[in-house]
Amino acid sequence: MSIDSLTTLLREVQHEVQRHQYAPALKIIRDAKIIDLHNLYLSAIEHFVATKITPSSNDRSEQDAAEDERILALLVERAVTDREKRAAKRSDSSVVTDERLVMLEKVKNGYFQRADEFIEAKEFGRALEEIQRVYFFDPQNFVAKEYQQKIAQLADLNKK
Repeated sequence: MSIDSLTTLLREVQHEVQRHQYAPALKIIRDAKIIDLHNLYLSAIEHFVATKITPSSNDRSEQDAAEDERILALLVERAVTDREKRAAKRSDSSVVTDERLVMLEKVKNGYFQRADEFIEAKEFGRALEEIQRVYFFDPQNFVAKEYQQKIAQLADLNKK
């Protein structure tokens, strides 16, 4: 895929974050990560957006929101620049993407997507089970850790 498709996806992420639609933004980021598996800035963007999925995120000031938008814009710019630099360094011979890594990312994305569906249905136990499956492929996945915390918070709020 091209740099333009990555840029388009990241612009969609920014739009979703501005609308406070963090779950759809995370789904788009995961698609972008499949396009560019080696872009560390995409992981940073994913982590940044994952931390915004909190019940208290609606209580934020306009100044905080503006600061978040500046940070996200900077991360997006760096992600695109990183991809461009690596594309320029590549020789004319095409680099074959490791199919195994692509498949692992798709599997993890499926678990996150099902967890989102269970969260919407307020089935927090089942959502946690889906997140636990991510650890089988990636024991140190920080997004999964953030999800676990957020699911626990939502479950607590739902009990009240």
